[in-house]
Amino acid sequence: MKKIAMLAMLLTITGFISGCTSAPKQCNLSGTWNYTFEETGRDGVQTGSMKLVQQNYALNGDSNDAFGEFTVTGVVESSKFTLTGKRNDGKRSYQLNATLSNDNEFEGVYTTDQNTSGTMKGSRITAL
Repeated sequence: MKKIAMLAMLLTITGFISGCTSAPKQCNLSGTWNYTFEETGRDGVQTGSMKLVQQNYALNGDSNDAFGEFTVTGVVESSKFTLTGKRNDGKRSYQLNATLSNDNEFEGVYTTDQNTSGTMKGSRITAL
């Protein structure tokens, strides 16, 4: 019985250790980013920029494009992140679900409260 208990304890400890070492790398998105976005069903590419500050898994910042200036909040999970932007006058908002392709580039899809959607690509121009 002692051998079974010792084996169970050893397997539990090994599981905890291997679980910690296999955790995904946490990316840091802090910095200034340029982005392009294309709305589904419309011709043309729009451009914008945003500044993000990451604290642990939380993102805060602002973005600016042809549709206005937005306050941005979000959450990072490994190489994926979600941003919600609310225009400063409260008349428009968007949500972006994106994935980093490397430390300085992302691609994703966005939806707006105006029933539009599309794709967005970004690249970091400076890190904070």
